[in-house]
Amino acid sequence: MNILEFENTQGITLRYSTASVFDRSIAYLIDLAIVGFVVGVLAIALGSSSSALLILVIAIPILFYSLLMEIFNDGKSLGKMALGLKVVRVDGQYPTGYDYFMRWIFRWVDIYMTSGALAALVISSSPRNQRVGDMLGDTTVIRTRKLRVPLQRILNLNKLSKYTPQYPQVIQLKESQVVLIKESLDQAAKYTNDSYTKLLDDLAIRVAKNLNVETSDTSRVFLQTIIKDYISLTR
Repeated sequence: MNILEFENTQGITLRYSTASVFDRSIAYLIDLAIVGFVVGVLAIALGSSSSALLILVIAIPILFYSLLMEIFNDGKSLGKMALGLKVVRVDGQYPTGYDYFMRWIFRWVDIYMTSGALAALVISSSPRNQRVGDMLGDTTVIRTRKLRVPLQRILNLNKLSKYTPQYPQVIQLKESQVVLIKESLDQAAKYTNDSYTKLLDDLAIRVAKNLNVETSDTSRVFLQTIIKDYISLTR
């Protein structure tokens, strides 16, 4: 399983597993079935129309479905949504219309002209599971996962029954933000290097600024307190 790691706009390092050939193939087949259904409905509805109009109306979903879905649906076609997949840039930035266009235009080479053989070969041999269109657009497809996890698993709630929160402002945070803080602490504990130490320092500064609080604790202790306060006040 290949891993894509990048830093998001909050300075937090995120790690995702990239979609395999199998994942992407199933998503493609789902999309193909959806497009086929839409084309069938249009063909029936326009059965008495002119051939030119029928060809035009049918060609639009066939040709532009993947491009328009990815542009207007945050990098996700319906097939990708069904499998929890999403197109992202490998540097963590938001994909642009040009990025999506490069992926789409090279579908003709990667998938259509080679029956998917070229895409399967390149994805399997790429460290980021990219096909040619992905490489030219600096994108790949990842398995998304919900950031919302049961926070009660992080700490024993019974131990917090008599706990007095230090920063009541933490209720301003979203649960996904608190989970990201916990993940950052876990990563820093696992990889004890200067980069992760700086990550915790920067994260602590941002959290303190957003909550308008001051602390004399170390970054690690402060962030751990933020998690305990949040759980205590919201559970």
